[in-house]
Amino acid sequence: MIQRFGKKINVALEFRKAKRYKSPLPFPMGFFSNTGLRVRLMLVVVLAIVPMFGLLLYHAEGDRDRKLRAMEEEAVRMAELSAESLSQVVEGTRQLLFTLAYAEPVRQKDGPEASAMFAELLRHSSNYLNIGLTESGDTTIASALPMPNAFKPSERPWFNRLQERRDFSVGIFQMSKATGRPTLVLSYPLPGQEGGRPLSAVYAALNLNALQACISAHQRIPQSVTAVVDRNGVELVRNPGSQQWVGKQARSWQAFQDQPPPRRGAVETAGVDGVKRLYFYAPVPDSDDGLFVTVGVAKETLLATVRADFLCNLLWLGGLTLAALGGAWFFADFSVVRPVKRLKAAARRLAEGKWETPTQLPGGALELQQLAQAFGDMALTLRSHQDLLEEQVALRTRQLLHTNGLLQEEIDERKQTEAASKKLLAELKRSNQDLEQFAYVASHDLQEPLRLVSAYTQLLLQRYRDRLDAEAEPIVHFITEGVNRMQQLIRDLLTYSRVGSKNRPFCQTDMEEVLNSVLGNLAVSIHENGAMVTHDPLPKILCDPVLLGQLFQNLIANGIKFHGEEPPLIHVGARKTDDGAAWLFAVSDNGIGIEPEYFERIFVIFQRLHTRAKYPGTGIGLSICKRIVERHGGEIWVESGKDKGCIFFFTIPLKPEIVEMEPSR
Repeated sequence: MIQRFGKKINVALEFRKAKRYKSPLPFPMGFFSNTGLRVRLMLVVVLAIVPMFGLLLYHAEGDRDRKLRAMEEEAVRMAELSAESLSQVVEGTRQLLFTLAYAEPVRQKDGPEASAMFAELLRHSSNYLNIGLTESGDTTIASALPMPNAFKPSERPWFNRLQERRDFSVGIFQMSKATGRPTLVLSYPLPGQEGGRPLSAVYAALNLNALQACISAHQRIPQSVTAVVDRNGVELVRNPGSQQWVGKQARSWQAFQDQPPPRRGAVETAGVDGVKRLYFYAPVPDSDDGLFVTVGVAKETLLATVRADFLCNLLWLGGLTLAALGGAWFFADFSVVRPVKRLKAAARRLAEGKWETPTQLPGGALELQQLAQAFGDMALTLRSHQDLLEEQVALRTRQLLHTNGLLQEEIDERKQTEAASKKLLAELKRSNQDLEQFAYVASHDLQEPLRLVSAYTQLLLQRYRDRLDAEAEPIVHFITEGVNRMQQLIRDLLTYSRVGSKNRPFCQTDMEEVLNSVLGNLAVSIHENGAMVTHDPLPKILCDPVLLGQLFQNLIANGIKFHGEEPPLIHVGARKTDDGAAWLFAVSDNGIGIEPEYFERIFVIFQRLHTRAKYPGTGIGLSICKRIVERHGGEIWVESGKDKGCIFFFTIPLKPEIVEMEPSR
């Protein structure tokens, strides 16, 4: 069945390829758009089975965790029970050595008598390989078995441990000098010995078979390995296992030693035999921290059973999935695919304009019957609205033609506006050129007659002073003053017009240097009026240095000219505006001040607040200041009051752009 399903999919794909059909949707949506209803229904079945597969995985993971926890608990119990049994052996040995330490032959250090006593004990107990008595670790006074003449207990690690503790102590793995067999020496010092001196002690070499019996009695987990290790991690006994691993250090010992006390828990590593296991450690109580029980369990042994159960459940689920897919295939073909094909054929006939085509599906699913009825209703609706749609298309076409005509008119109007703008721009350029020509004429031709009038008036006064009466001389002075005032007015007008006509490029300018140059120009006026000019640190800005110098010179000169009874005090300050987009300059004085109703008037050309007799001037200076500031894209204003002095503020943007000025009228 699956092979036949695969063949049908291939046939469908080859058919679409031959038709050069390409889905507009990306993969995987494009793939699903090319599949039939049966395939989609089978995908629904697969999606329904996916949660079951997830539940199976979840159950397998939970079963694995439960079995691991049970195994860990059992391994810890094995280690603790084995440690308790070993503790009894160690405690029995400690009591034996304590009793021997107080025995009379031992206290008297009677070698033959003590050796005989030790030999008798050795015959009745298989837990020990040898029992002996040493004096200060240099000589062996008594021993149950003969010892080599060169044997010195002080050279053995167990004696060093005893010397450190000066109490019952447990040694480490070693080979017995008397028997040549592996052993563990336990020792106890004789009573009444002073501290610091080498000890005399009684000792017993433990038979490691006694430890083997303790751990064998508690072997509960199949295929587990139980071992007893000394404080250096060297294996003393192992169950099950051969003697080849005895005397070798366990690989898990270093990881176990890194754990903080009490050293209990599990370490996953490879053992001395190279097999990776989960090792559980338990210290032997009252063993001088010298004995530990380790239980190693291979996780793979437990996980193998978990995998077997999971594979069995997975096979059952796979079989159910295949059965469900087969049923879905045949059910979809009977109840969905065939009715849809009939409905598809009817839709094609409707698309050809055959509105009388029947679309009913007797015996089909309820939803498919409703869909077929909807196709029939749609055909009737399309037929009734076809004429209306044609009328709407015609109406819309007429509206579009009308709109296109309006758009064309607007385009023509904009073209005319652009042409007018270009014409105005050309006129503005020509006007600026005329203004420059006027400035040249004003600076040369217009002032030449005035100079002649002034010169001949002065000459007349010099030659005919004695012939003129008292009324003629003031008239000559009025003529001279009028000529001078007219010359000054022409020069000021020339300066005012040049502000907007000579567009020099802006450059980085140190305002300290500009102000110092201005103060040099006004040095005579400052000295004559006793004025004092101070300033804050001034920045470097992008500007026209000549115009900014003219601006400072006009404002400072006004502060000197319009002063009160006190000597003029003028201060120049600068800071950035709150938004950081411009520099704000302030020029303050202690002069006669300006009433608020004249704040706007003073910046208008030829506007004066005082008579020429009191304060000479043409009334153009502040108009020039305003024109300079506006050319830099800034603003200028004043704050003042009568007899309260003035503060003129103006701003210069950090990145100014040259503003094209309108011609002066």
